[in-house]
Amino acid sequence: MRRQIYWAVCGIAVLAAWGAVLGFGGPGTEPEDKAAREGFGMFSWDEGVLEPEETQTLSDVAKKADVTTIYQQFSRECLEGEKCGDFVMKMEETGIEVLALMGKAEWAYERDAGTLIEEMRYVAEYNERHRDRGRIQGVMVDVEPYLLDEWDEGSEKRGELMAGYVASMERACAYASEKGLKFLVCIPTFYDATNVDILERLIAYGCDGVAVMNYNRKDEYGQMAMEAGFAREYDKEIVCVYELQRPGKHQLEEINTYANEGLEALRQSAWRLGRQFGYDRLRFAYHYYKPLKELLEKK
Repeated sequence: MRRQIYWAVCGIAVLAAWGAVLGFGGPGTEPEDKAAREGFGMFSWDEGVLEPEETQTLSDVAKKADVTTIYQQFSRECLEGEKCGDFVMKMEETGIEVLALMGKAEWAYERDAGTLIEEMRYVAEYNERHRDRGRIQGVMVDVEPYLLDEWDEGSEKRGELMAGYVASMERACAYASEKGLKFLVCIPTFYDATNVDILERLIAYGCDGVAVMNYNRKDEYGQMAMEAGFAREYDKEIVCVYELQRPGKHQLEEINTYANEGLEALRQSAWRLGRQFGYDRLRFAYHYYKPLKELLEKK
C-alpha cells in the first residue's frame, strides 16, 4: 500500500513537471508564488535575539526574507521572565507568529514524553500569562533519535528506539492539543527508507505537521515525496526546510546547502516544489537565522 502511495505521488510529480513545461499551469500566464504568499519559517537557536537591539535586527532580516513564522528556542528562565513576552509581542506586531523550538536526542528514550511535556508546560504557563497579547502559537520539536547509539546497533535495536520515539511524540502531541499549541516535529529525509511504518504513524498520530530537512538539492522532490504523501493523506502540514550553513560546517557538503547558491535559487526551488506537490499545506523555512542574516548582508 505504501509503495503504491509512493509511486502514485511520483507519477503526480512527473505530470506536474510536464504540465509546467507545456504551460498547463491553470488560469493566468504565471503560476502563483505560494512561498511569497505564505511567507517562510525561520529557525533561531540563540536567545541573544531577545535583546531589544538584536530583536530589531532580526525583524529587519525577517522582513527582507519574507519570514512570517519563527521557531525560537527559549530557556525556562526566559519563559518565566519579561524578555520572552517582549520579543513575542514585537514579532506579533510585525505579523510574525512564534513557535517555541525545543528538543534533545535523548528525549527519544522517554516513551512517556516526560521531559518534552515538562518543557511544553512552561510554554503553556507562559501563554496563560499572555492571553491577550504575545502568545506562543505552538512548538517545533527537534528530537534526533538517529544520533543515539541504538540507531547503529541493528534493526531490532533501532526499531525499539523508534517505537519509543513515536510513542513519545504521540503523547506530547496530545498534551499540546490540550493546551492549544500547534505541534510540529522536525525530521530527516531518510525515515521512509529506514522506518517507513514509524514515519507514517508519526505523521498520522504524532504531530500536526512535519518539518523535513532538505539536504539534497539534486532530488528535492524525491527525498520528501513519501512524507508529503502521508501529510496529504492525513491532512497535516509539511515544511520543507532549506539549509543555509556553509559547506564544511557539521559535515555539510555543497549539495546539502543553499549557502553558495543564494536566496534567489532557494526561492525558485520553493516555487518549483509548490508546483510539483500541489499541496496547500506545504510550507518552507530557512535553517537558520544566523546564516540567513549573513547571506543578506552580502547583497
